[in-house]
Amino acid sequence: MRWPQKPTITVEDVLKACTPWLAKQGWDVALNGRLPELVGQQRRYRAAGETGELFTLLASEFGGQCNDEDKDRLTAAYDRALVGGGGRKLYDALKAAAIYGCTICGVAKPETIDHHAPKAVFPLLALTPLNLVPACGPCNQGKSNSFSTDPAKQPFHPYFDDLGTDRWLFADVRRADGGVVAEFSVRPPADWPEVKAQRLTHHFTSNKLAPMFTFEASRRLAARRRKDMRSHERTGPEGLRDALMEDADSFAAVDPNDWETAWLYALADCDWYINGGMKDI
Repeated sequence: MRWPQKPTITVEDVLKACTPWLAKQGWDVALNGRLPELVGQQRRYRAAGETGELFTLLASEFGGQCNDEDKDRLTAAYDRALVGGGGRKLYDALKAAAIYGCTICGVAKPETIDHHAPKAVFPLLALTPLNLVPACGPCNQGKSNSFSTDPAKQPFHPYFDDLGTDRWLFADVRRADGGVVAEFSVRPPADWPEVKAQRLTHHFTSNKLAPMFTFEASRRLAARRRKDMRSHERTGPEGLRDALMEDADSFAAVDPNDWETAWLYALADCDWYINGGMKDI
């Protein structure tokens, strides 16, 4: 799974873009007066993210912002001014940075923005770009708006978490009635800290990535089957295996943990498929 670079847009940029709408509500003076505090929040957020202490920071502030006097104004500024008003260009720029797809599933187009730290719980981060991550609609809706105090259930942050280059997403291809089924699973690298491994498993299961990847693999197989039949006829099983491995290596060079990387390696490892099983699909 590949993620976008950290945004260069700042909370100052966002508040400036939202100010015309805020002025119409009579909120511009109050919220611009809190800009130094919002900048401080942004600075602490970045520092904690870059040192791996973001969960600790958020946990320490959990519950402290829920009753902020400007909570409704800040969340309304996000919903009405950033998403639907003068700040829309900044909102679209944050989405456009996710050139590898949704930062949660890595499959769908990122059509929305998700608050890593939910704005209902952390309203002072509602307009902080570092807290705004591109996501597809289903993943955004499926992610809880609550904040878990269990570090093993913390969602990964695409701007700060490093999932490395070792493979941790795997697939197993097996014959099924009328076709073939790919089953996906995660295996955290042995040298990962326990909490990081638990977060990976939670990310995979809570976002229901296994059935999503299985569906994508089934759909892609319909397009791949003819190509593999021709390769099998020309070069035999081992030639087809080599071709699949070459394609898998190409995908792995871009992203070792893309669902298609895991799927292609699994196809190459499936003797039934390699020996002409695709003809029975």
